[in-house]
Amino acid sequence: MSSSRKITLAALFMSALLVTPVQAQTGPSISALTLCAGAISAHRNIDVLTYPQGASGDWADVLGRILAQLNTMEGVEGMTGRYAASAARSYWNEQPRAARETAANDCRTRFGSN
Repeated sequence: MSSSRKITLAALFMSALLVTPVQAQTGPSISALTLCAGAISAHRNIDVLTYPQGASGDWADVLGRILAQLNTMEGVEGMTGRYAASAARSYWNEQPRAARETAANDCRTRFGSN
């Protein structure tokens, strides 16, 4: 990955960490959703940029739910949330496998059911 792409992804990731008070009060924060999407995608080697809506598989429900929530949040709607999740995936790929797995399982517990 080029250094300019890494800088762009890092900037998107950092912007996703900024949470307005309304978002913090009404549900999960952008940062929680972004970090979870990144942890799951790193743990299961899933590309969140091309992840299709309605996918099936072991982690499909939880990742799909997280991406759908990101898609509706002001500031990260559309592909912006996916770019932030991809940057988070890069972060998680640099962490030990056990840390990725723990984070992904914690996210599944938090966001795995309605």
